[in-house]
Amino acid sequence: MLKKIYNNKPLIGLIVFSIIVSFLNPRFLSMGNILNVLRQTSINSVIAIGMTLVILTGGIDLSVGSILALTGAMGASLIANGVNPVLAIFIAIVLGAIFGIFNGLLISYAKLQPFIVTLVTMTLLRGATLVFTDGKPIPVRDGGDFFDNIGGGYILDIPIPIY
Repeated sequence: MLKKIYNNKPLIGLIVFSIIVSFLNPRFLSMGNILNVLRQTSINSVIAIGMTLVILTGGIDLSVGSILALTGAMGASLIANGVNPVLAIFIAIVLGAIFGIFNGLLISYAKLQPFIVTLVTMTLLRGATLVFTDGKPIPVRDGGDFFDNIGGGYILDIPIPIY
């Protein structure tokens, strides 16, 4: 029993922390707060699922955040310039896949270390994102109903990003 507790210290810490905070603030365990936390962590959860597969196979990918930033900025820029949001999202996904394939080819066929390849890709794409956006947010004023619902819509009173 003690071994199970010792092996699950982070989970137990989270549970204890949640209990303490719920006593300090009764709204902490409210449905609105739980849905808000789930919505905010949904993107990182998708990335974490992919990273889990990479790590389980003995690899590492440091570039996923930078790939997300650049493809997201490019997708937002396309939408801001009047491109259909569905097409812009498709282009962003394809661009992200191209970066992933590029990393995979360098690791698999050029026999380069995954850590080095993805570190370089991370640095390169982070810089490219800053150059592309000029370090400023890209305002998307009218993305259409489809785009607006991806981040702000609900299905059965649950925010769409959680699905």
